[in-house]
Amino acid sequence: MKRIARILLTTMTLWLFLVVLANAMVIWTGPVPGDGHSWVSQEKLLSLARHHGTDALKITELDVSIWRDGQWIPVLKNHRI
Repeated sequence: MKRIARILLTTMTLWLFLVVLANAMVIWTGPVPGDGHSWVSQEKLLSLARHHGTDALKITELDVSIWRDGQWIPVLKNHRI
């Protein structure tokens, strides 16, 4: 019984360490604020990436596109132009 409790405690501690490490990596490797000027906000870009399940967004003056099935598909158009 003690052995099972030790294994569970060790597993939970390792899992917690990995979760904290993964969260820290996301924060450290996240986008740098003020990296450039864009017509779309950083929050909108992050929500688009999460919604479409991709890390690659192509941002042009006309639109924001995602890579699907070998081509760039526009997901947000710039209505100011």
